[in-house]
Amino acid sequence: MLETYHAEDAREMPHTAPGFHASAALWAARILYYTILLTLVRELDEIVIQEYLTDFAGDSTPEVVYSADLTLRYLPDLLRLAKGLAPGDALVARLQTLGRQWPLSLVGQELPLPESEAQVLAHPSLRQEYVDRIIRIQDRRRAGQDQLRPLVQAALGGHAATLWPDFQAFTLLTTDGKQAS
Repeated sequence: MLETYHAEDAREMPHTAPGFHASAALWAARILYYTILLTLVRELDEIVIQEYLTDFAGDSTPEVVYSADLTLRYLPDLLRLAKGLAPGDALVARLQTLGRQWPLSLVGQELPLPESEAQVLAHPSLRQEYVDRIIRIQDRRRAGQDQLRPLVQAALGGHAATLWPDFQAFTLLTTDGKQAS
């Protein structure tokens, strides 16, 4: 089922999507499933959360990133729900950690680990999808970063006024909030 979903989703990806990686897709589907359960059963402790929401055991490749994203892309909604139920609990902390490790899937959440984001930016299809998601949810923190600002500007092209009307205004500020020169 995941392989079929990959084939269908890959048709909508910019450029040529990375191939299917079965173990990454299955790992991510388990993460999504257990996150749903753990969101519903709030009295479980951090040990149980760590046991069920494990890190991916293999190397990170474009195929791994994209195959995991097929289901991890639904985690931001669950993270918002979990934050609303108990903002400081172990499940929220674990999902935020996953967000830093899987930036393509959790745009709009915690800023990613540099090496995780570099993996996404190194592949043309993943890079464009990442930028498109940043634009779609108007993730100001990411779009304002030096390495992403030009990519977002290029993707917006002459349509910035329609797609993200205040993009120019906030990107003129540096990360410390001061006006760029």
